[in-house]
Amino acid sequence: MKQLLLLFSFAATIAHAQIDVNTEASLRGISVYDQKIIWVSGSHGALAKTEDGGITWATVKIPGTDSLDFRDVEVLSPTEVVVMSAGLGNKSNVYRTIDAGVTWKSVFANNYPEGFFNGISFSDSKTGVLTGDPIANKLFVLKTKNGGASWKRVNPNKLPMMAENEAGGFAASGSHLYLGDNFFMNGTGGRMARILKANSSFSVWSAIYVPFIQGESSQGIFSLDFCDEKHGVAVGGDYTKENQGSDNVMITEDGGESWVPADNFPVYQSSVRFVSCDQVVSTGPGGTYVSNDGGYTWQKTTYEGYHTLDVAPDGSIWAAGSGGRVMKIIL
Repeated sequence: MKQLLLLFSFAATIAHAQIDVNTEASLRGISVYDQKIIWVSGSHGALAKTEDGGITWATVKIPGTDSLDFRDVEVLSPTEVVVMSAGLGNKSNVYRTIDAGVTWKSVFANNYPEGFFNGISFSDSKTGVLTGDPIANKLFVLKTKNGGASWKRVNPNKLPMMAENEAGGFAASGSHLYLGDNFFMNGTGGRMARILKANSSFSVWSAIYVPFIQGESSQGIFSLDFCDEKHGVAVGGDYTKENQGSDNVMITEDGGESWVPADNFPVYQSSVRFVSCDQVVSTGPGGTYVSNDGGYTWQKTTYEGYHTLDVAPDGSIWAAGSGGRVMKIIL
């Protein structure tokens, strides 16, 4: 089997390590539990983990999933991990391990022919939500209260109608949705870019228009994050124009009720995360950027562009992307 080249940056030095994963893997999922435990996921059933901060990596296999595209991974504890595959119909599934990847259980399989899972978000080790493309013009939403061991669909009658050709989300980085302690938000795209917002019990919903680039199937909100209940950032653009950006980064200071554009953001971005309420890091194939004023202005870093990134509670930042690349980000 081919090898996957993983790149790790430690201060001023760069170390290289080889692990046994196909180099064709496009990594779209990443979960940074702490400075030692990081998992990545991607195409061709690719899963890999490190438990020593990137010094060594190990491939992880879920039997019978070599053809699946793992677009999201969530590390809930050193031993509990949830992995989501994306794709039309039976290609969308959720798997869970309670022994750090030694054994796996299929915990939810999509049974809608038009169904397509897009991402997962957890507010703590027990409470999570998954969203997928619309079913009968309603966002497909699953929730769990037991760390992903079981999932239940949120009553679609509670949700707002979606516009024709409005995408329920983009399975680009597993981060177009955010679950906080007291609210949930899901970014959409395609014909219309909106925030679908719900309370923590998913019983009350509202649809909030966002002045994002929109109208084409490739345009809209690709990632969002909050540092508290008021301050949030959303990024995206047009994934067919990776080196262009227009109306593709927005900031909210009122819990997502209104959004204003950032200044001078030049490229499409697929993933954003707060390091603190002042410092925000964002990435996409066109480059990795940092903001030190909550998302209003941005500077390009020296790092390459990636598909996805994550920040651990201890401040550890990692990104993953095409060609099986994984990088530790030092700001």
